Amino acid sequence: MHLKMGKIIPCAALLFLCSTHQHVFAQMNGEATRDWPVVIRDTLQHTVLQFWIDHALDKEYGGIYGRLDRQGRPTDYTNKSVVLISRTLWSFSEAYRRYPDPAYQKMAAECLRFLRETMWDKQHGGYYFMVSREGRIVNSNKELNPMSYTIEGLAEYALAFHDDKVAQEALDLFRVIDQRAHDHEHGGYRIAFTADWQFIKDYKEGPNAAGSFGRKSYDWHLGLVEALATLYGVTGDQQVKARLNELLDIFVNKIIDLNVGYGRYYFNDDWSVADRDGDSRQCEYGLDLEASWLMTEAAQRVGRQNDPKIRHASLALVDHALRYGFDKEHGGVYRTGPAAGPATNRDMEWWQQCEAMVAFLNSYQFTGEANYWQAFDREGRFFIDRWVDHYYGEVYTALYHDGTVDDTKVDPWKAPYHVTRACLEIISRLGGTL
Repeated sequence: MHLKMGKIIPCAALLFLCSTHQHVFAQMNGEATRDWPVVIRDTLQHTVLQFWIDHALDKEYGGIYGRLDRQGRPTDYTNKSVVLISRTLWSFSEAYRRYPDPAYQKMAAECLRFLRETMWDKQHGGYYFMVSREGRIVNSNKELNPMSYTIEGLAEYALAFHDDKVAQEALDLFRVIDQRAHDHEHGGYRIAFTADWQFIKDYKEGPNAAGSFGRKSYDWHLGLVEALATLYGVTGDQQVKARLNELLDIFVNKIIDLNVGYGRYYFNDDWSVADRDGDSRQCEYGLDLEASWLMTEAAQRVGRQNDPKIRHASLALVDHALRYGFDKEHGGVYRTGPAAGPATNRDMEWWQQCEAMVAFLNSYQFTGEANYWQAFDREGRFFIDRWVDHYYGEVYTALYHDGTVDDTKVDPWKAPYHVTRACLEIISRLGGTL
């Protein structure tokens, strides 16, 4: 297998437009201009990734500690999820590609070793969801979203370190998932299985569950879109490409309501909407913003960068989030709200802010329209000023509407992934050779 992907960078005209608007809008608002590529690079390297290097490695049992508090101290929660390990693998592999620091390589290599030795099911294929600190299996389920992250982490490691063996491991994982979980009649994938790949139809609410009750999920298929885009870029495998095209069609024809501008959440096997107590009539703004730019990036990988339906869907998601789910005065993306109407849950989580920055910048680069740049600039200031922990490092988990803060730095679902990905995307789009 020959690795093949390179990162796409924006043209000089877009860089000029972004630079010009950055200065103009800052002057109009009476604010000091921020050199976003420099601010973002320093935040990523010195505040975020360094926190993980200093605190996260479990030197006794391997992998990453399952939970760290604000200061980077391990808590009494010691279980380790495949989400945490695989997304940390991705983060340090991708960071190494941009900034080849041996410390990044060490972090990535330790995550890869832990995945191989502790979380991979050697008998049935796939990866266990959760193990104890020592490596004992705690939850043996095979779950689509976590394993999507594992595909992506393995593929990114293969690309960063020119490792054909790891690229093959990523491709093998895709083939196991495709064989066991793909819906050959309706397209898409079933999302939860036992260790021996028996479909869990009554998959319920819980700390490690999606609450799907057997339904297909917007969120977990989006994770697969991203994973397959990375895997295809690395391997050029035609079956991966075919499945990625299938998923893009499902997104623009089934998942996204193009008239309203939001993603429906749960579906029956045939992709008809499956609503339980209104959960598919709610909009999750961060997820929509994430989908808006991941779809366009995936489309570019498979030669659909000019697909008008994908472009329309991308902008519709961003416009809807800006209209109902964004604090226009201070910056910040809320959690949820009705499909049409203002947000009803105004709590905020770290990952939504990361996805918002990239989504707004992506929309600006699509259109050159000033409102998207203004939203990016407002969100960037809010993120750097309110979310980044400039004293201890990393970023907070949540800011609640009542003013309280969740200052947990690491947990089973909180890796350096969203922050690292957003920072590297912004630097790539605006930073030239930084």
